[in-house]
Amino acid sequence: MNLNTKYKGSDRMKWQERFAERMDSLASSVAVSELLKLAEQADVISFAGGLHDPKIFPMEAIQEAMDRVLAGDGPAALNYGPGLGYTLLRDWIAERMLVKERAAASRENILVTSGGVEALHLICMALLEPGDTVVVGAPTYLVALHVFRAHQIKLVSIELDENGLDTEGLEQCLKELDRQGERPKLVYVIPSFQNPSGLTMNMERRHHLIKICERYNLPIVEDHAYADLRFEGEPIAALKSLAPDRVILIQTFSKIFAPGVRLGWVAADSSLIQQLSLCKIGTDTCANTLGQRLVYQYASHGGIDTQISKAVLRYRRKRDVMIKALSEYLSGIVTWSRPGGGFYVWLTLPESFDSEALLRHAIKNEKTAFVAGPVFFADGRGEQHLRLSYSFIAEDQIEEGIRRLAKAIKSQNTY
Repeated sequence: MNLNTKYKGSDRMKWQERFAERMDSLASSVAVSELLKLAEQADVISFAGGLHDPKIFPMEAIQEAMDRVLAGDGPAALNYGPGLGYTLLRDWIAERMLVKERAAASRENILVTSGGVEALHLICMALLEPGDTVVVGAPTYLVALHVFRAHQIKLVSIELDENGLDTEGLEQCLKELDRQGERPKLVYVIPSFQNPSGLTMNMERRHHLIKICERYNLPIVEDHAYADLRFEGEPIAALKSLAPDRVILIQTFSKIFAPGVRLGWVAADSSLIQQLSLCKIGTDTCANTLGQRLVYQYASHGGIDTQISKAVLRYRRKRDVMIKALSEYLSGIVTWSRPGGGFYVWLTLPESFDSEALLRHAIKNEKTAFVAGPVFFADGRGEQHLRLSYSFIAEDQIEEGIRRLAKAIKSQNTY
């Protein structure tokens, strides 16, 4: 057979006919990605991405940590590693959880993952079947929605208010589902500085959530990504510390070190950790071995805590600049959250607005961008909302970007 033969017409592979049905549920994510490509234009001030400010990365200290890794563990660091993760790093994580989260753990309770998103994928693989139901917030992390949809999970949404997930609403929802003979398999929450709303569940809500989940025998997946980036006030106990057997905690080094290393972890009962590790064999075998050893060297010399302190100061300052600009340019027109930590401010527009249409207008005419609200809702609503990130953008651009956003909003002239 001539390998250079060119197939004609019907002989060509029609890949669109072969896509799995689940891909239809992921189409909204593609649309968002395409639209946000426009936000990458050089003259656009973008509040869309949740990237770190490059100035928080202590390059010299990271280089020193990498030198120690290669000098002491070079060959091992460049090879495959244990499926559960680098033992010394797992020990460090367990010790940190006891100190920071007041949650007792040992290395047997820790699985190192390729970021928090992989952790959620593994949980879905181990605990959920297609068609199972999961409870999420409205709004919630858009990538979590993407993960659940990829696993063909049915989503039930519970509203948020100023104290986070409305647990009374959750209780009523579970009662109604119970009457219909349906029970969710788990509840997914981001209790601290939630993405996208910036809201935090108070202690009363946390206890109520656990009480409800105990009554219905539901596991809780606690996404703890932003909890260390607290700007003010005392830390609130992690759900994991309040109900260690019921809560599966997901944490990531993306927010406390660097997203480029693609590392996170799951903390859970040791029996579940073993099942998650079996699932991980079929994804990437083991998390980034070089990255794990780098993180351990950096963290064990105090680098993580030093970096968090610097990041908190920088992001708090940026939040304050954004809140001040919103007050100056949009007071009385829109409302917004005032996050006590994390990366995001959540805006609520007048009822007549469509945030997706506003985004197209803002990029084209005012050269500013954000993430429109509907992608954060399981049912696609959220037209009145949008998310602003202050983490990556330079301080001196925040006010100008908000001024442009205000001009875009006011130009709609429908409020």
